[in-house]
Amino acid sequence: MKQLIDDAGGYYSYWETGRRASLRELMINEGLATIASRTISPGHAAWEYYGYTRREYASVRELEPLMTRALSNDLDRAGLGLRLRYLSGGMSDDARTVERHVFPERSGYFLGTKMVEAAVNSRGLSWAIRAGAGEITSLASSAAASA
Repeated sequence: MKQLIDDAGGYYSYWETGRRASLRELMINEGLATIASRTISPGHAAWEYYGYTRREYASVRELEPLMTRALSNDLDRAGLGLRLRYLSGGMSDDARTVERHVFPERSGYFLGTKMVEAAVNSRGLSWAIRAGAGEITSLASSAAASA
């Protein structure tokens, strides 16, 4: 994300980064933001950090294995539609349907947090916030392989 913002002269645009950044980059960014929120303001119910109701959180957790598998096809692609599908609210069921399953709104926040947890746990939040998406993905892959 930093490089995209630097390329835009320091200007951040939700829409432009949504078009240009890979879904992996966007989800890692939001996952790190969620973990930072938990660190800065501890004590809230888990679903509150994602902006979910308790019921929505249960649905996301139930669908996690299916969503993780389906998401793998989109992670290295870029496009505003991907950002809107996984990281936005207010999208139609059709826009959030992947492999015949309707993903809950903003499910990418939960999945993004899962993507960065291994890096944060092994290297710390300060390191992870400054790391590139490839470095974080590499640590997650290493953690999965050793589990």
